Amino acid sequence: MFGIAIARLDKITDAEKQRYQALYCGLCKSLKERYGQVSRLSLSYDLVFLAMLFDSLYEPEEKVGTFKCISHPTKQTPYSTSEYTDYAADLSVALAYHKCLDDVVDDNSSKAKAATKMLAGSYAKAMERIPTECTAIEEAMAAIRKVEADASASPDDAAAEFGCLMAKIFAHYDDIWTETLYEFGLHLGRFIYLMDAAVDLKQDKEHGSYNPFAALHLDVDDMRTILQSIIGEAAIRFERLPLVKDDNLMRCMLYSGVWQKFNQTYEKTDEEHS
Repeated sequence: MFGIAIARLDKITDAEKQRYQALYCGLCKSLKERYGQVSRLSLSYDLVFLAMLFDSLYEPEEKVGTFKCISHPTKQTPYSTSEYTDYAADLSVALAYHKCLDDVVDDNSSKAKAATKMLAGSYAKAMERIPTECTAIEEAMAAIRKVEADASASPDDAAAEFGCLMAKIFAHYDDIWTETLYEFGLHLGRFIYLMDAAVDLKQDKEHGSYNPFAALHLDVDDMRTILQSIIGEAAIRFERLPLVKDDNLMRCMLYSGVWQKFNQTYEKTDEEHS
């Protein structure tokens, strides 16, 4: 999810920071155990949000402990894992693999080509574990590439495709929360795609790359208004879920954390627009 759904560390308690880090390290541990060391290339805080939400909603048994991390070999690192950490690990590999493929198509990047080869075996395993989601990722990425190559496409078409992908990822289970999770993922996905576009707007214009905001000639406040509307719809669905555990931490990510890159890019402080 591209470094968007991350926490504002200055807005959470020390205990929440420790919990957040334990989940991140738990995801890293799940990646290594399920896919090997190379898969840790796909590690990000974004998928921690998904694991955290599912942990809070479904309250699975969590395994907590410490382990020696390759990044911190001299100390024991706390971790927390569950079945949803494993699901997040599977998705991390699948999304990273297709992001690398996309970079190869867009830039013929030698770095992306190497990463694609390194992740190919892991992606094959992920396809066996979450075939529905992997197929959805493949179809969504193909659809997005088609939209980005079509000059007549609506600026929102690619964002809508990514929203549908996130909807399917969040609606992983068929239960009473499926519809709400689907709608939440739908709006969050649109937001993530358009937020990424807003952050990369200047660079995309310079390189002549596709960007949905480029054709609209919007100023910063216009983009912010559009993004606020979309994340507001996601927040409405989020608040319908009976979440207690880690609720403040997730709200910190959803209500302020998602704006950090935008505010850094456009030299605005969160306090000016909170």
